[in-house]
Amino acid sequence: MRLRIAHETVYQYGTPVAHSIQALRLTPRSDHRQRVLRWRLDLPASASEYVDAYGNLTRLLTLEGAHRDIRIAVEGEVETSAEDTPPPSLTQRVPPNVFLQETPLTAVDETLQAFVDAERERAADDPVDALIGLMERIRAAVRYAKGATDVETTAAQVLANGSGVCQDHSHLFIAGCKAIGIPARYVSGYYYSGHEIDHEAAMHAWAEAWVESMGWLSFDVSNGCPEGPDHVRLAVGRDYLDACPVRGVRFGGGHEIMDIQVRVASAHSQQERQWVPPQQAPHQPPQAQQQQQQQ
Repeated sequence: MRLRIAHETVYQYGTPVAHSIQALRLTPRSDHRQRVLRWRLDLPASASEYVDAYGNLTRLLTLEGAHRDIRIAVEGEVETSAEDTPPPSLTQRVPPNVFLQETPLTAVDETLQAFVDAERERAADDPVDALIGLMERIRAAVRYAKGATDVETTAAQVLANGSGVCQDHSHLFIAGCKAIGIPARYVSGYYYSGHEIDHEAAMHAWAEAWVESMGWLSFDVSNGCPEGPDHVRLAVGRDYLDACPVRGVRFGGGHEIMDIQVRVASAHSQQERQWVPPQQAPHQPPQAQQQQQQQ
């Protein structure tokens, strides 16, 4: 499948920002199941490029001098396949045991441990079956609900609240995997739901778990499926903070208003009309973040 992606993030500030730095994980890599045909970033200044510890293509955008807004846009086309399990040579950039490390967002409390204990014995005999069982338990326990959580909500809080979005499903799955001794990591990317105007679903997150005999296996808990041709991956990490598309710090600026527009469409459905990236939407309610902004 060929997917066309347009993603724009606009920050506006109540007072001038003196200095800001953003780490941008907005560039997909070509691998065994996706091939980047073209990709373009539109940034307000030049940005240095590097590969982070997890193998993600990253740009560091630094803005000096007073500014009241920042616009970050990407547009491109990616060809995807149904291939899921990567060849062994593509799975070892970081030792899998690194992804057993606990993070604040994936910490396991007593309630979460009890929630996954049913899968512990199964994991020893049939880890894939246990992982599928964990995914289904999460889907039954945590309904998909927008606005119920934020970027600081932990896996344990998600389970207690019983609602969340793809980011929360992924954190809970990762925490559950660690609780039964299976390394797991967070994946950020895009998802084609079949509807070009489905902005909510277009920016997506899922998880991967390490099975010794098979490598990294993907689990899109929100959709109850593995990563497939409808998915385009951007970055991986221990949790959202390692893999989020934009993460930065700023000095000054007061209240922040952030507009995000994402569009993912089948390139084949666009052959007879011009591809037009999404336009800036009406502002969302302001979010006060004096020193840190996250997407």
